[in-house]
Amino acid sequence: MSTPLSLGLLAIVLALFVLWVWRKQEPRRPLTVAEIDRYCETIHASFPVPDHQDRAAWVARVRRFAENDDGRDIYMLNLLRYNETMAKGPAPAGSFAGTPHEANEIYEANAKPILIKSGAFPIFAGKVEDANAVGGPDPAEDRWTRILVVHYPSRRHFLDLLTDPQYLTRADFKSYAMHMALVPVKREMVIPDFRQLAVIAAVIVFLAAGWILTLTGGA
Repeated sequence: MSTPLSLGLLAIVLALFVLWVWRKQEPRRPLTVAEIDRYCETIHASFPVPDHQDRAAWVARVRRFAENDDGRDIYMLNLLRYNETMAKGPAPAGSFAGTPHEANEIYEANAKPILIKSGAFPIFAGKVEDANAVGGPDPAEDRWTRILVVHYPSRRHFLDLLTDPQYLTRADFKSYAMHMALVPVKREMVIPDFRQLAVIAAVIVFLAAGWILTLTGGA
């Protein structure tokens, strides 16, 4: 098989792969009422909510999030602040003798493989180094510990995570360890790190130049 034909077939295979990934990442199939009810029933029965939180109000927010589904992907902004001590509650984390930071490490070791396998993935993770540069005086809006941004192909993927049996075995090590605000964000514009763009552009130019030289017989 000639080199140009091989490169052409490779281009077709890669294009099909990209289309498959694109479709997998944007299902565009909104949640049904039956699905939402099933997710909320599981979350109400099984998700570890500390004693100081209102379980019904917690689930009501999840239901509202699900009912707003349009089938598109979603970015979840995680604003996280470690508690001074582990929260109280019936789940195993309620009697955990370690620190909230240690508890969250247990949670993440369990959650990361499940998250990646589901098709979701973290876009950004960082440690907060200071108080808000600009913001109100409300302590609940300040002094965060960690910030995460996670991309989910759909809201269904997020709810699948919250109700995954393996995920639920360690979910309390996060919900008891920290104050959380999970903010769903609809994508308008996503710009990769310029360094990544530079590498991608250089690779594209290199491959294109090689293909052209192959087609023209070289210099």
